[in-house]
Amino acid sequence: MTATLARDEDLVLPFLLERANVRGRLVRLAGTADWVLRAHDYPEPVTRQLAELLVLGASFVGALKFEGVFSLQVRGQGPVHFLVVDVTNEGTLRGYAGFDRERVARLARTDATGLLGGGGLLVLTVDQRQAGGELQQGIVRLGGGTLAEALVEYFRRSEQIPTAVRTACGRDPLTGRWRAAGILLQAMPGEARGTREEREEDWRRVVMLLETVREAELLDETLTPEALLYRLFHEERVQVFAPVSVQPGCSCTRERVEAMLLGFPAGEIESMRLEDGGIEVTCRFCNRRYRLAREEVDALVRRRRAREEARS
Repeated sequence: MTATLARDEDLVLPFLLERANVRGRLVRLAGTADWVLRAHDYPEPVTRQLAELLVLGASFVGALKFEGVFSLQVRGQGPVHFLVVDVTNEGTLRGYAGFDRERVARLARTDATGLLGGGGLLVLTVDQRQAGGELQQGIVRLGGGTLAEALVEYFRRSEQIPTAVRTACGRDPLTGRWRAAGILLQAMPGEARGTREEREEDWRRVVMLLETVREAELLDETLTPEALLYRLFHEERVQVFAPVSVQPGCSCTRERVEAMLLGFPAGEIESMRLEDGGIEVTCRFCNRRYRLAREEVDALVRRRRAREEARS
């Protein structure tokens, strides 16, 4: 299931800063961010956390060569205990959050920066099993900062790649639509250009330039991505490449819901019935509801029991 966007504003724009030998990716999410975030009635602090994770997940579109799903998962120990964003290699993005609404409300009145708590994890997963590949994971512990800072720490520790990220999210004051955006920079392998000291100086310079970008600039729909990059990095000889489109969507289907239910024992399927004998399942990603009538549930139970009898 893929949503239809009103405007083609959702993209990842790869670029190169030739002078500093630094690569980057600019992410703009308008319709995609709004579609994902409006699908849920999340408190605004939770919505902003998920928006940041959407930008970080989208920054990998086109950067990884895989056939399957790339996921960013956050497992926190605070009021927000779970966040996940999935993106396919075609650029289809979705996400959702798990949280304690009362604890979020209490904390938001005092210090919204502690929503994830301490001791949480950021998990990066590439799942290619449906295409005959493998499941690969990388994990970094959350240090109490932002999700972007956790991703930077992952690249520093696991990949030894200097990385810098700026993200922004907000709502249009007139339409109420959510928007999210960000820029990710990474140093290129240094053997081919300059001394170590020169490469470090190049990196410090472009990071300082990145830190000057304002949230309003990242979210400004009247400022093209190319214009924004030129405004920030014109002295670094910016070279942009073909953009990669991003769109919202969810892989849930009625067939997948039935397959999921068949994974439960027959007795547990029976316990899920509503008063009329049917079952209702809501997708956590897109909030779409699937209703199975009594007769359909009866058929599922018979199929599941037949499986159990065949195994016994």
